[in-house]
Amino acid sequence: MMVQVYASTLRECGETVLPMKAGIVAVLINLIFNYLLIYGKFGFPEMGVRGAAVATVLSRYVEACIVLSWTHKHTEKNIFAQGLYSTLKVPANLTKKILIKGTPLLLNETLWAAGVAMLTQCYSVRGLNVVAGLNISNTINNVFNIVFIALGDSVAIVVGQLLGAGKMKEARDTDNKMIAFSVFCCTCVAAVMFVMAPLFPRLYNTNAEARTLAKYFIMITAFFMPQNAFLHATYFTLRSGGKTIVTFLFDSVFIWVVSVTIAFTLSRFTGLPVLAIYAMVQAADMMKCVIGFILVKKGVWLQNIVS
Repeated sequence: MMVQVYASTLRECGETVLPMKAGIVAVLINLIFNYLLIYGKFGFPEMGVRGAAVATVLSRYVEACIVLSWTHKHTEKNIFAQGLYSTLKVPANLTKKILIKGTPLLLNETLWAAGVAMLTQCYSVRGLNVVAGLNISNTINNVFNIVFIALGDSVAIVVGQLLGAGKMKEARDTDNKMIAFSVFCCTCVAAVMFVMAPLFPRLYNTNAEARTLAKYFIMITAFFMPQNAFLHATYFTLRSGGKTIVTFLFDSVFIWVVSVTIAFTLSRFTGLPVLAIYAMVQAADMMKCVIGFILVKKGVWLQNIVS
């Protein structure tokens, strides 16, 4: 949690390179030690699921060390770190502002994570091979998803600074260009991901069915990556203007009302294969694209939350 707070603060201050580098290092550490500890390679103990847990925790500690050490070595750039531990007192007025703006975000992240877990549970009723395929796919997807996640964060930073300076017209123009750039970049990345999808599952010691499912999960995710890039950039556009209630409805409410409902209904009451269900859940996000496009175009996010 602390490393996320530090990384978010750095991004709001305009420092995007370090959090991105730390995130990439964390993903690589997770990938490497998943391989070493799950299967016991190169002298490491074979720990199975426990090895995956150890790898995940280790990667987060490495990321924390990178972010924390750099932050405290460059306090001239990171003014918020100066006197950071001198007092725990937080002014009541600031606490009120944090609670008003932060509570919807807290609820959003909690409900969204629960929604993702519920989606996985719906897919899992099709068998253990589906779970294995999803785990392989998600690991690879997280590597490629760094692209649109980083670009979405950049939208929040750049557009948020323009809004804070009261440059509304420039903020709108910049936002449109950054959303288009994000979609373009992710289209190129998705093409590479789609072509390489058959190769990634071969790295894992599992059965042929799980590899085949993983391959098609990756391909489906690659197909919808430009859509996800647009959604992510739109989401952070709305957040940059302080529309936390709107993003709460846009994100976590949608996943529970629409995505989970579709996955639950199709997995329990139809004989559709899991790949078709997965693709339909992804396609349902097109509704969010339409909603996000309307909200961004109407300019409901164009406000200076600093003043």
